[in-house]
Amino acid sequence: MKFKHSIVTTLTAVGILIAMPLSAMAATTTGSSSTSTSGGANGYRISPVRTDLNINPGQTEDVTVIIQNVSSNVEQLQTLINDFTARDESGSPALLLNGQSAGQHGLKQFITVPNGAFSLQPNEQKDITVHITIPKGTPGGGYFGAVRFAPAGSTGNENVNLSASVTSLILVRVSGNVTDLLNIASFDTQKKPDDVHTTPSASTFFTSGKNLQVAVRFQNQGNVQEQPFGKVILKKGSKVIDQQEINNVTNGERSNVLPGTVRRFTVDLHNTKSYGKYTVEGNFGYGSNGQLLSAKKSFYVVPVALIIIVLAVIVGLILLLIIVPRVRRNYRVVKNRR
Repeated sequence: MKFKHSIVTTLTAVGILIAMPLSAMAATTTGSSSTSTSGGANGYRISPVRTDLNINPGQTEDVTVIIQNVSSNVEQLQTLINDFTARDESGSPALLLNGQSAGQHGLKQFITVPNGAFSLQPNEQKDITVHITIPKGTPGGGYFGAVRFAPAGSTGNENVNLSASVTSLILVRVSGNVTDLLNIASFDTQKKPDDVHTTPSASTFFTSGKNLQVAVRFQNQGNVQEQPFGKVILKKGSKVIDQQEINNVTNGERSNVLPGTVRRFTVDLHNTKSYGKYTVEGNFGYGSNGQLLSAKKSFYVVPVALIIIVLAVIVGLILLLIIVPRVRRNYRVVKNRR
């Protein structure tokens, strides 16, 4: 009986070892100083790519947008104004054409620019003054629009014209009854996909610690654009082994989460080479009053080789529990016959 008790004890210990990982297995807009595009023989450079403003109702602010012809041809251009929204959770802007508006957040209604076409000689640049007038009584919140330069004579409403145009985004925060309300829609660990067009799926169990990342999705339920920031902390046990910032400042600008949208940010995880349990903690801030958000998630790294070894040990112990009693019984039968 001591032999059998020893096998059962060992089986229980190994079962506890594998239970943890197996139960776990079951269980907006960025900017830069300038950009250029070419459509056919056209080539333009624009600066700034994005402008963030705070304007009170009844006030006017001017923004200077610089457009440069970087081609070897004389270019005839026109200035167009569009609203925009977020194309998807990456935050890429989608221009609203054919008279479409961003509704209560549309800035196009408040923007005026010089009318008429203008020409640019090769390498010539021109300063365009954009007037933004917020009328008295305008509700507080976020408003966003785009100043676009396209070839003169085009309607500016077809998507085909976008490849031959450049855009400067303008986001305005109008004072008044402003609601800052950002939530964490999800906070997940995942494996980075090999294909950039593939959306990775969340998991808490990984057979390798390579190419892991944290994805945090912020949902803006307020009426103004938000720029979340903060850190993702990686722990093994109580020890901090990595820290990564989300929505880092790029050229002095953080990315926005537009009202009524969800935006996804990711950070890579490092120092997850050894197997075991890890914990990621997210601590984030946003808004004019420094509102705070937090999230926490645990995940496990268990190599396939370790799983196979543990399963093999369990199978071996189970077989021993079945075979050894039979051998002992047969031995007694043979002994009694003697």
